[in-house]
Amino acid sequence: MSASIIDGRAIAAEVYSELTGRIEKLKQQGVIPRVAIIEIGEDEMTKRYVNLKENAAIRLGMECVTYRLVSSTSQQRVMDLIDQLNRDPSVHGMLVQMPLPDHMDTQAVLDAIDPEKDIDGIHFCNQGKLLNGEPAIIACTPRAIIRMLDSIGVDIKARHTVIVGKSILVGRPIAMCFLNRSATVSVCHTSTPNLGDFTRNADILIVAAGSAKLIKADMVKEGAVVIDVGQTNIDGVLYGDVDFDTVSEKASYITKVTGGVGPMTVAMLMTNLVDCAENLSAAN
Repeated sequence: MSASIIDGRAIAAEVYSELTGRIEKLKQQGVIPRVAIIEIGEDEMTKRYVNLKENAAIRLGMECVTYRLVSSTSQQRVMDLIDQLNRDPSVHGMLVQMPLPDHMDTQAVLDAIDPEKDIDGIHFCNQGKLLNGEPAIIACTPRAIIRMLDSIGVDIKARHTVIVGKSILVGRPIAMCFLNRSATVSVCHTSTPNLGDFTRNADILIVAAGSAKLIKADMVKEGAVVIDVGQTNIDGVLYGDVDFDTVSEKASYITKVTGGVGPMTVAMLMTNLVDCAENLSAAN
C-alpha cells in the first residue's frame, strides 16, 4: 500500500480563491483588511515566516504593516505598540511572531492583543471559547488540519485521533477541535511512555512534537491518515516528525514536510484575518 499525498498547496489555492470574493465584497463596503505583524529579533527563520505572511496578504489585495524590532526591545515597548494597534480601527488583525526573546513573558504579550484581532487564535479568550465549543478564532494550524481532512473527505466523527504534541499552537487546540467534531481523542507527547502503543491505534495520527522522524512505520496503523506538522532543521535540511519513506507505505493519506500543512497554515491565517475584518466591519 502506498499513501496518497495530501497536497497542501492545492488546497490552499482553493482557500485563496474563496477569500478573493470575500475581500472584494469588503472593499466595496470601503474596508480593506489590514494586518499588523510584530517581528522581534534577527532570527532568519522568523524573518522567513513573516515574509510568507506578508506576501500572502499582499497577493490577496490586503494590507500588511510589519513592525521590526530589535531583540533588546523592552517588553513594555511591545505592550505599548500592541495597545496602539488594538485601538487603531484600520487594523483588523494582529500577530506577534514567535518565539519571543527570553526576557519577555510570551503569554503576557500574546494576551495583550485584542481577542477580536487575534488572528493566530491563541489569546486565552479564544482558547477558552474553543474549549467551551463556542464560536472562536481558531489557531491556524489546527484550522488548516481540519480543512485538509474535510477536503479529502475524511470523516472526523467517532474516529480515534491521536495527537503527539501538547503546545498551545497545535496540540491542545487541535484536540479541542476534534472533540468538538465528536472524535475520540488521545493526546500524547515525547515523554509519553510506550508512545507506539497509542499511535498504533490511531485512525488519524497528527504529529506536532518537533522531533525529527519520531514516528516510524511500526508505530502506525495500516490505513491510518497521518498529518505531519513537525519541521526540524538539521544541517540545512528540513525533517518532519514522521519517517515519511516508511510510513507512507502503511498510511492511506499522508502529508509531506514541505507542501503539506505549512502552506495551509498561512492560508488559514489569511482566513482568520478576513473573518476578523468582516466581524469588526459588521460591528461598526
